[in-house]
Amino acid sequence: MRHIVLIGLPGSGKTSLGKLAAARRGCPFVDVDLEIEKRFGMPIHRIFEEHGEEFFRDAESRVTREALRSPELSVIATGGGVILRPENTSAMREGGFVIFLDRPVKRIAKNVPVGGSRPLLTSPGKLRELERARRALYVDAADRTLNNDGGIEDAFQALMAIIGKSAPEAEYAVIGDPIAHSLSPAIHKAVFETLGLSAKYSAVKINGEDRGELARFFEEAKESGMRGFNVTRPHKRSIMPYLDSVSVDAGVCGAVNTVVFRGRKCFGHNTDMGGLLFSLRECGSGCEGRRVVILGAGGASRAAALSAARDRAAEIVILARDERKALEIASDISAAVPCLFRTGTMTPGAMKDAASGADLLINATPLGMSGIRAGFPSLKFLDALPASAFVCDLVYSPPHTALLDRASELGLGSQNGMGMLIYQAILADELFLGRPLDRPALYKAVSGKLTTI
Repeated sequence: MRHIVLIGLPGSGKTSLGKLAAARRGCPFVDVDLEIEKRFGMPIHRIFEEHGEEFFRDAESRVTREALRSPELSVIATGGGVILRPENTSAMREGGFVIFLDRPVKRIAKNVPVGGSRPLLTSPGKLRELERARRALYVDAADRTLNNDGGIEDAFQALMAIIGKSAPEAEYAVIGDPIAHSLSPAIHKAVFETLGLSAKYSAVKINGEDRGELARFFEEAKESGMRGFNVTRPHKRSIMPYLDSVSVDAGVCGAVNTVVFRGRKCFGHNTDMGGLLFSLRECGSGCEGRRVVILGAGGASRAAALSAARDRAAEIVILARDERKALEIASDISAAVPCLFRTGTMTPGAMKDAASGADLLINATPLGMSGIRAGFPSLKFLDALPASAFVCDLVYSPPHTALLDRASELGLGSQNGMGMLIYQAILADELFLGRPLDRPALYKAVSGKLTTI
């Protein structure tokens, strides 16, 4: 699940073997030298002649790092001198699995003409000089060394064997407290099965009262080679200090639900917003141009409010037991995404008034959730909703809450939180895998598998 990076002397087989490996893996092939030639519109020996070696090394570093930063996993054939700069070696180790193609100088000299398009191969003696100067750097930079002293078919088979061993079964998890009830393992496993991927996904209870337990899990996950993990209550905020960076939306929400490891770096994301919007659209609803009422002021409410603002809602009303928390959400989100907000408390009168002008009502509280004794004292506020209004309860267990039952009795369109749960998982898997997925097809496949659980 990392870029495969090939290093070695000019003529060691990086391009020919890299093309074959990329074709076998069904992924892009990046030839750094060829990319540099395309950008400057001239062959490498001309770049050396007109601009000098240092200019070329700068371009080589830029193109190599760009390839390593790409979310689409690829096979990268580097230039022979990429290891001359320590920062390049660090970037390759961090973003890829590095393989040194160790081809004897006599083989290279026999098959690759000196001079011409290879500016540093002016003679067989120069090639031996490069080998003496660079060999230790190649060995130090590489995760594995491939002895390329034979034909291309033997080298290709050896390369694919190394690549196979570099990508053991991927491992993912969801952490929270409590966690036994989580459907995340079933959803992600269904996604992986549909995609034909071999991967492990487990639920891990991390004590919400013990910060040390979260820190220990994070370090163990990073060292174990885990590709990423999802985060649920109560760790969505407390995980953030451990991350190298967080996405803009996760920063605005102040919550991370997806952590992705890329090499030795870890990145935090929040897919709840996208999950909610996709699930609403699945039911023919949405927020654009509509008046949205959100009940609650926790993490789910933040995600719902940011979703509505990003989808260009006409107005967003947040009602909470503590209006100060609702005001804080409105202030934080409106600073990032200009939108008209109103706030209030969850009194019967305020809920009725807000409902009377709502196009979409979202319950972002745990009221009605399995295991939560408390429920709405009264559901009469739903009677004030217009006949065209849509009700979304982010609770997914039980699938039919009292709120949704009452909405159904009133003939209102409605949905529970299962759609959001599935879509946010699919979006998280896109981040884990580093590529876009067919979201509607996966939603249909996963929904069908969940009905059998």
